[in-house]
Amino acid sequence: MTDVLLTDDDLKNRVSKLMIEFMNNVDDGSDNGELQDVVNSKDEIVGTLPRGVIWDNNLQANTRVVNIFVVNSSKKILLPVRSLKKRYLPGGFDFSCGENLKAGEEYEQAAIRGLREELGLTGLIVGLVGSFKPSLDNGFFCFGKVYKTEVGAGEVVKINHDEVAEIRWVSQQEVKKMLIDQKEKFKRDYKSIFELAFNS
Repeated sequence: MTDVLLTDDDLKNRVSKLMIEFMNNVDDGSDNGELQDVVNSKDEIVGTLPRGVIWDNNLQANTRVVNIFVVNSSKKILLPVRSLKKRYLPGGFDFSCGENLKAGEEYEQAAIRGLREELGLTGLIVGLVGSFKPSLDNGFFCFGKVYKTEVGAGEVVKINHDEVAEIRWVSQQEVKKMLIDQKEKFKRDYKSIFELAFNS
């Protein structure tokens, strides 16, 4: 995320031009990834672009994500350890589940999809516990909503080993201590989002 965000008018003009360019080059054989909605300062959709085009044009702050914290009956939090194959933060810690919203997808839909695709969990009730928008001061880098869900004793978590090396169940206090002692192993927005979920 850059220090300066585009005005809504500048963003709309830029996205319109990029959408035209993308449509004109759609058969160039390149893989730009899945389509995502681009949103303005009010979290209103102004266009849809491939993920690669969004990143190449530094528009990540104008996208949407969900972060989900999964807790068990002992109130411990599922803390995945990222695969060593990952380009970003290999062996680091992650949200229980996190998803970029696909084009046309609502926040809660993305949360439910992410739990199914990343952890093999279905039929869970996700509760909204907070939302955020881009703010360098507060450590938020795009638009997002934060959810919590609880798994019962019989629920089996099925991880994708290309994404996750292992999972751990840790208490809130353990996470707080790890955020101090092992700060470099967490995504840069983890602390802000964790506090939003558990201190609100």
